[in-house]
Amino acid sequence: MSKILNSQLTKKQAQLFDYLDKFEQKNNYSPALSDMAKHFDVSIPTIHQHVDYLKRKGYLIKEKGVKNSIRILKHMSDLAYYPELQQKTKHGFRTIDLFAGVGGIRIGFENAGFETIFSNDFDEQCKKTYNLNFSTAKLVVEDIRKIELNDLPEFDFLLGGFPCQAFSIAGYRQGFSDKKGRGNLFFDIARIIEARKPEGFLLENVKNLKSHDGGKTFKVIMETLKNLGYYVKAQVLNTMEYGNIPQNRERIYIVGFKNKDYYNRFEFPDPVKLTTKIITLLEKDVPEKYYYNDKPLFEKLKNFVKEEGKVYQWRRQYVRENKSGVCPTLTANMGTGGHNVPIIKDKKGIRKLTPRECFRIQGFPKEYTLPNISDSSLYKQAGNSVSVPVVEAVARQIMKVL
Repeated sequence: MSKILNSQLTKKQAQLFDYLDKFEQKNNYSPALSDMAKHFDVSIPTIHQHVDYLKRKGYLIKEKGVKNSIRILKHMSDLAYYPELQQKTKHGFRTIDLFAGVGGIRIGFENAGFETIFSNDFDEQCKKTYNLNFSTAKLVVEDIRKIELNDLPEFDFLLGGFPCQAFSIAGYRQGFSDKKGRGNLFFDIARIIEARKPEGFLLENVKNLKSHDGGKTFKVIMETLKNLGYYVKAQVLNTMEYGNIPQNRERIYIVGFKNKDYYNRFEFPDPVKLTTKIITLLEKDVPEKYYYNDKPLFEKLKNFVKEEGKVYQWRRQYVRENKSGVCPTLTANMGTGGHNVPIIKDKKGIRKLTPRECFRIQGFPKEYTLPNISDSSLYKQAGNSVSVPVVEAVARQIMKVL
């Protein structure tokens, strides 16, 4: 019996593949994108992305410009009839996911067609969330400084949202002099790149990395990467401008290629119109523990937090309204207690965002599962993560030039 093509799919992609298979068997033709979108209650662009991924990976073939032309490739033997697919499926764009957190960068790159073969973080709590959502390349919990080069598998792209606390305002911007050694972890990335010489990399950090220490820190990073033989581009992207997610989150993305032609052809994504509203990302039937009603702070909030659909912040002495209609930057400080979590008003009263809402405001998919751990850990994980749609947009630009 031929080997079924069912590996390395996300839950949604597997469901779409199964739907297409059953639809074809019943009707002898494939459904339209609009039919698929209606069936799964998602947008047509989302369905198009999944179909495009399945096509690139060799799970199906689709004739360009022809309606209802999707053909399922259920068995490896089917590839014999489509030799043009053999090259595409033979070489995967293998990535290692360093400082992986809860897998935000991984989701973005896998949605763009990359394959994760190794993941690492030092936070044990992250492992509970990460491994609940990924069936392969489970999180290896270890200090990156203790990882031997021989322990890493062969890979094509290195991904790393290396610790930003040393360079962020919230982390007091100590940079390479950070007392916890977080700023120096960049050089462990450089160590791995120098030894393994991957095709390229994506690094992510806070916007302030570029201006830290009068620009000296960023200069050292860029010169180090270029001296390793890479052509490097960097750009600050805001989530609300490049991810269609209502969060004011500016992050710098550093992309490097060993191949100069790839570098010349690579461009960061274009801005997209922000159409997603905060209110569409909120949960229903939120537990009472998240509400300030009848709690001491309520008296200080009630006269200022008046409008549903807006996000507010308690700034120790006053309430700050985010008039742009977006959420302020979610930070790891949300997990430190106090009132660091953004505040909203709904039909039941004034409350803080729930952990799941914070993950949604980072663009994590609806099916992403949160483990039964403390809210403080989940808030920290959401704040430390990345905005998935922005990472995916960058990843698609990288895939386009390869």
